[in-house]
Amino acid sequence: MSIVVWEWQNELNIYLPYSALVSEQLEAARNNNVKVVPLGGIDPYLETFEVNIPMMKQKTTYNGKTREIRRVLIDSSHPFARGVKWEWNFKHDHWFPYNTEVAKKIQECADGGGAAPLQLPTLLPGYSIDVRTMIQTNVNTGFQRKIRRVTCQPYHNPGPSSLPTRSVQQPPVPQQPARQRVSMPTSSQRVPTFPASQPASQPASQPAAAFPTAAQPRPLSSTQPAAANPSRARGRPAPAATYPQSSQAASSNASRAGPSSGNSSRAGASSSSQGTPLSNTLQTIIRSSCTAYQQMGPTPDVCPVCQNNMTDPSDYTTHPSLTGLQQDRITLKCNHHIHTQCLHALISQSSSSTSFSCLECQRSYGVRSGDQPTSGKMAVKVDNSISLAGYEQFGTIIVTYNFTSGTQNGVAYSAHGFPRTAYFPDSDEGNDVVDLIKVAFKRRLIFTIGDSVTTGAKNCVVWNDIHHKTSMRRNDTYGYPDPGYLARVRAELKSKGVEQS
Repeated sequence: MSIVVWEWQNELNIYLPYSALVSEQLEAARNNNVKVVPLGGIDPYLETFEVNIPMMKQKTTYNGKTREIRRVLIDSSHPFARGVKWEWNFKHDHWFPYNTEVAKKIQECADGGGAAPLQLPTLLPGYSIDVRTMIQTNVNTGFQRKIRRVTCQPYHNPGPSSLPTRSVQQPPVPQQPARQRVSMPTSSQRVPTFPASQPASQPASQPAAAFPTAAQPRPLSSTQPAAANPSRARGRPAPAATYPQSSQAASSNASRAGPSSGNSSRAGASSSSQGTPLSNTLQTIIRSSCTAYQQMGPTPDVCPVCQNNMTDPSDYTTHPSLTGLQQDRITLKCNHHIHTQCLHALISQSSSSTSFSCLECQRSYGVRSGDQPTSGKMAVKVDNSISLAGYEQFGTIIVTYNFTSGTQNGVAYSAHGFPRTAYFPDSDEGNDVVDLIKVAFKRRLIFTIGDSVTTGAKNCVVWNDIHHKTSMRRNDTYGYPDPGYLARVRAELKSKGVEQS
């Protein structure tokens, strides 16, 4: 009989397993036609996540970011079914699990005596694993990490009528869907396979590590400011004025890559950055935004992309367009460090030819633009006869967006639910935020074309990770009071390169 393991996809398109308990409860929910499962009801470490089973998405509840999930079938001989996991060591006490496919291969190698190092060019390209010495080696750089075999709760299927035991619910459908996107890891702890705010699966004897980025303000995920990570320390509008957007903005860097078909697990980033050469604009921006890396502390810094020490080579091959930098290790103006080859690999995942962002703090270099349809209009007016909860002494700024269906880059898109209206207090801070939102709209960053989390419709105009308060009802989920909202939306705008000069 096959056993189901549920896995989620991280920032590198790698699938990683949920714990046995979470996996069992998700399968039970699916069997009982439960559509939305709040994971915090199963594991308190995952309180900021929920799973939409029909859409096979995991959602971060405070910012709307979604990730792919999948069901994997294993048999009773699989190590997961026997309560065994294989993990690799990032550093210190940070251990991360191999996924179902790689763990099975490692166990088979160990059961066979492990006479020769295990190499999995499809599942784990660029690495070899020696189960006798319990070492994983990067075959390109020679860098080694420890691995270990640990016991865990065995994976098994739920009973045919069992429901999840910890308040699995079906909350209201969110009103502000978020676009799916791909980015490199952003964890300030430099965790290569567990991006910020994602659940980590740990052995039963060890609490799960969630590595959240939950400090205030909580920004949006794929472009999370470093200030949002607790391990690191996150003029008036004219009435009825209309703000057209720029039709010259470049395409967004938010296009979603599909699930990895073969490379479903790897411990680190071993790849080639060779591909489309960087634009002249980006090369100029990079050269003007960095200095040569110099180690300042007693231990080397870690590159946020390949996870190697900055004193070690990058796992990405040098691209000719980077040779003008005259060094392979750089420090950006924000004082964060990265290999130039890794920077190229990061930028290569983006379609933007005019900007890039630091992985650590999300400071934007260059001018970022999006793929918001050019048919959109934004209107702003002030109504002094109404006020928002928590801002009773102020009037209200009313922002209205309107889009029509059309075609962009040869692809038809639809615009549902427009016009949409958002509300801001007519305070100094509220006006500052609205001024920034005008800039973001002109840069085509407020909306994007993606899949609707609400309806499942494809190629729709959807919100683009800059949260708006769309309700005036007190204590409504998308209304006021919310003392931290204006600070959070500033962080979200900053993460897209929009901030006050």
